[in-house]
Amino acid sequence: MTIQCFRCGHQHQVLAGSRDRTCPACASELYRRVFLRYQGRISDAKNLKFLTLTWKPVLKQDSDIVAAIGRALNRFLHRHPYHHWKGVLAVLECKKTAYNWFYYHVHCLFDGFSVPQGQISHDWREISGFSIVWVKAISRTPKKALRYILKYVLKGFAFDDSKDRSDFKESMRGVHYVRSYADFYDLSYHAASHVYFPCPECGAIKSWIVVDFCNLVDLLEGIPYDPPNS
Repeated sequence: MTIQCFRCGHQHQVLAGSRDRTCPACASELYRRVFLRYQGRISDAKNLKFLTLTWKPVLKQDSDIVAAIGRALNRFLHRHPYHHWKGVLAVLECKKTAYNWFYYHVHCLFDGFSVPQGQISHDWREISGFSIVWVKAISRTPKKALRYILKYVLKGFAFDDSKDRSDFKESMRGVHYVRSYADFYDLSYHAASHVYFPCPECGAIKSWIVVDFCNLVDLLEGIPYDPPNS
């Protein structure tokens, strides 16, 4: 990735992944980073639980559906009593059934008090139209629970059909791999110290813009990428 200082015009190259949701290498690195970010907070959680919220099966993957699920989750978590939960991590999964339908799930790990599954089902159905949910308390293995929900980050390339992988990537474009709420929101960002990277030519800070991004290696095939001449 090439960035440029808009003060003096100096260009600087930064190594970056392909940021392709269907790339195994990028997904694995994201898994590692998210795990390291949250493992301490998850281990300290006193009321850790799994929650799965389902969506009605659909004939094709669609960005509008993904956006609707995101809005529904936000509405759900802002309802009473769920807005009192201390922290929530959520990952969206899309799997293909044997009948060639696509089945979306929201897998959550939350730190908060118990709510009866029947009430969760009732509230989720009012929002989404679909009532199938599942909730379970986690008592002994918080890090294992974190690894469990993060495994869905690695499933972006799990479709056998190349069109399904392409549709998945397009439908999830611009969507966070992992959504965080309440105390889990931007946990490492707010806790860490930050130093702006100055331009090595003029010393300006907060002056960088992205001018070019190019994958130098095709991570799926392991071969160099030869861009066309322009």
